[in-house]
Amino acid sequence: VDDTNAWYTHHALVSSAKYIILDLISERLVAIARGDWCDDANVDDTNAWFCAAEQSINAIFTICPSPEKVSMEILLGHQQVIFGCSDDSSTASTLRLARFFFVLGHIALKLLMYTEVLSSSVRRANAAKTVKKQESASTGATENSESKEDEGDDAIEAELGLAAQAEAETERKVAEISENEIVGRGIISLFTPMLLRVVANENGTYSSPVLMQSATLALCKCMCISKSFCEKHLSLLFSVLAKAPNDDQDLRANIVVALGDLAFRFPNELEPYTPKIYACLRDKSIRVRRHTLMVLTHLILNDMVKVKGQVCEIALCLQDNESTIRDMARLLFHELSKRTNSPIYNLLPDIVSQLSQLDLKQEVFREIMQFLLSFIKKDRQNEMLLEKLVLRFPKCTTINQKADLAYCIAQLKVNEKGIKCLNDNFKLYKDALFDEDVLKNFMSFIAKAKKNATKPETKQALQELEEKFTECAAAGMENVNASKKAARAKKRAARRVARKKVEWDESEEEENAEASDPEPEEFEEVDEENRPANAQPVKSERSSTTKRRSGRSRSAALTA
Repeated sequence: VDDTNAWYTHHALVSSAKYIILDLISERLVAIARGDWCDDANVDDTNAWFCAAEQSINAIFTICPSPEKVSMEILLGHQQVIFGCSDDSSTASTLRLARFFFVLGHIALKLLMYTEVLSSSVRRANAAKTVKKQESASTGATENSESKEDEGDDAIEAELGLAAQAEAETERKVAEISENEIVGRGIISLFTPMLLRVVANENGTYSSPVLMQSATLALCKCMCISKSFCEKHLSLLFSVLAKAPNDDQDLRANIVVALGDLAFRFPNELEPYTPKIYACLRDKSIRVRRHTLMVLTHLILNDMVKVKGQVCEIALCLQDNESTIRDMARLLFHELSKRTNSPIYNLLPDIVSQLSQLDLKQEVFREIMQFLLSFIKKDRQNEMLLEKLVLRFPKCTTINQKADLAYCIAQLKVNEKGIKCLNDNFKLYKDALFDEDVLKNFMSFIAKAKKNATKPETKQALQELEEKFTECAAAGMENVNASKKAARAKKRAARRVARKKVEWDESEEEENAEASDPEPEEFEEVDEENRPANAQPVKSERSSTTKRRSGRSRSAALTA
């Protein structure tokens, strides 16, 4: 008995010492997380504090038995320092506010993780309890009693059903906590209006980059917790991304990384904003482009984002000035080529169409397409892609687009069905053969086909097709030359008409000037003695003659 009492006393002392040490460690970690030692006039102190605060909060949630209470103590301490010690409650230190928002966001995220850990513990406990009941039921059943065996089986099935129901209830409660409690009704919800106001920065009141980065990161972490909160404030987050200063690449890079996490957690809510994420691939900052491509690569390979529609943006990364971005884009297409559903083959028509509409240099377009077309290995895919490319010729609006299509056709493998497709659809592209580049690419395709042709009928078909190419190219060149001559003649005629019109306007101005300053009226000499009493002086017909002459000159000019 004495030994037992001594053991219990020793165990109690050890437990008490353990908790005392944990309390001391917690106090030190809380002091670090509050950051009271940071100089509010020195940005370097706050930047160094971020990492220390993150690790201290992680340690609190690892060793403390009630981390939510310690977290509340940290948040209330920050609130007291920021708003309680100032004479003017409407102002606060920028760096203190940045530290507070950082702690707020990280604690919110750790509370979500802590909730999931508790949920896993509950599921494991329920599973162990079920297994224990099954073992006790199996050991208590007798071998010679069939009725008891049936009753034992029924009890096991009932227990399994209750266990599944309990697990579903646990998951529902966890979802309820993460959706409504953490950022909806908890202490963090008291500070989210202030956080949203700082992030929105409608009047440009907050100009500190550190504050904007910390507040935006805290908002992203809160959005990772609740689906409704995320959906409500996604437009604000993308507005901040669009209005971010050009020199603040850290803010844009952080938002892009956070958007990747949000898309992985809530893919349906992020789907309407996918084009805006792809648009970041054209950012001026190399860091932002690299982060965006990394995020999109992760989402695409995990089937969280649909690649069709904006894949042209990723294809352009193959010619990026940064080598790491080019290599990452190549790696993405290599990984896609390994899939059984042939995504590159399905994406190529859209890539060709979108790239040809952009104002790209010819060598840039052709280097991209040469790389992508190298993944088309199967004959069936070559045939189908050739047909799709040929059918796109009537939709082209410029000869350069037709030349790009002809180049893509020249890169494909040749077989008899491909030759037949070109021959059957000859009328779709014959009007483009006058262009030297288009003709050269089609001739390259014919030359490649001749090397692989073994049947006499195939060689004959190639020879006929080559002759048709040559004839249409010559006829098309003649038509082009005739059109050019007609256009030049039309321009010359237009210039002549313009000159005549100018001359006519000048002559009309002279006539108007003469009309405004008329000559003295001339009267015919009449014998005063023989003139009747009611006779009037007769005017000269000079003015009317001049008008008739100007009318004739005008009609002559129009006739010319």
